[in-house]
Amino acid sequence: MDISIRQQDILRIIVEEYAYTTLPISSKEIISKYMPDLSSATIRNEMAYLEKIGLLEKTHTSSGRIPSIDGYKYYESNILKPKLSANIKHKLEKIFAQRDVSIDGVIDQSVSIINESLKLPSVVTTEQNNELLKRFDLIQIDSHTALILLVTSSGAVNKTTIHLNDNKQLDDISICIRIFNDRLVDTAIKDVSQKIGSIKEIIRSAVHEYEFCIRQIIEKIFDFNKMPPETKVHGMKWLTTQPEFQNIQQLNKALAMLEDTNVWKHIAYVQQKTGKTLITFGGEFGANELAIASTTISANGSERQLSVVGPTRMDYSQIKGLLDFIKTEVEKLSAKK
Repeated sequence: MDISIRQQDILRIIVEEYAYTTLPISSKEIISKYMPDLSSATIRNEMAYLEKIGLLEKTHTSSGRIPSIDGYKYYESNILKPKLSANIKHKLEKIFAQRDVSIDGVIDQSVSIINESLKLPSVVTTEQNNELLKRFDLIQIDSHTALILLVTSSGAVNKTTIHLNDNKQLDDISICIRIFNDRLVDTAIKDVSQKIGSIKEIIRSAVHEYEFCIRQIIEKIFDFNKMPPETKVHGMKWLTTQPEFQNIQQLNKALAMLEDTNVWKHIAYVQQKTGKTLITFGGEFGANELAIASTTISANGSERQLSVVGPTRMDYSQIKGLLDFIKTEVEKLSAKK
């Protein structure tokens, strides 16, 4: 879409002013704060044109304009410039300078800075298919029940309950766990299926009840489709402070969308293709007032998706500056460690 430099400036002003005021922006405000050399008629004409081509919207309660979803998308693609205040940068640098803190600890502390500075919630999602299998443990609950724990490189624990008929089956489980620890530790989850064939043959010659081991152990433990991305939500209380989500129906829509693992999988898929910090507007998922800004951090052999969640009128330049800086510094830190 081809618009003039002045029209881009007006769109930028309206997007960024609306993020802070939550009120429609009038031509009088633009002149008094940003463009004193232009007439009110000129600004109104430019705003009318931007409305005509779908980048602005006029509300019923004011003569001012607000950005449309297409306006936000144009702003993101053509105008947005990431920014990061010196104060926030200094706080983050102190976190990255710590020597004895894990990557997950660094990310959690960085997320706290995001919540405090933006007054918005954030979400950290770890895709477990990129992780390594680190340990298998067996816990006998009682004479008829055992619990198998699968621990991954991020510390995530997948639990599988096995029901037993006799002690021979418990012996078989113990044999399987020993074989898994011998053969599968440090294997990426996404590569396990390539090794399962040879594992089955080893188990066949070592256990009493081969079919029991296949059906009750291997098929249950290694059904990774049942392992959704590990998702941590930080500062969700901030969402309720935003005017857009004072309406309980809008808030419930937003919360339902955030709990939908398909949303995060879709965002992760698009990010893998672009490699960029991504802005996703909630209208794609049925939550029109919501937007998600996210980036993917590759560290310690796994990928974490770091997202900021808020209304569509978020301060995207500050959010993108924060996410880009955290991504770069965490990946540097991971490479050093």
